Amino acid sequence: MKNEIFFQNLSQNRSLIQEIATELSNDFVIARFLYRETTHQAMMNKAFLNEETFKEWLITTVKRIYYKISQNEYSTKN
Repeated sequence: MKNEIFFQNLSQNRSLIQEIATELSNDFVIARFLYRETTHQAMMNKAFLNEETFKEWLITTVKRIYYKISQNEYSTKN
């Protein structure tokens, strides 16, 4: 995915990621971590993402990260 398209899609889905992160965790710090880690993962995998599945990929990723946090498989320490 080209940079311009990627960042447009990321910007368009920003509130969605934040909303899901907030719903999954009542803790502001965890919700903020979920948002930041999801966007980080998106940037790291930008070359493998496409426009048609970008939104679904973000939703799946934020949920996967939350699951790993809840199973103590993921550290939220900065």
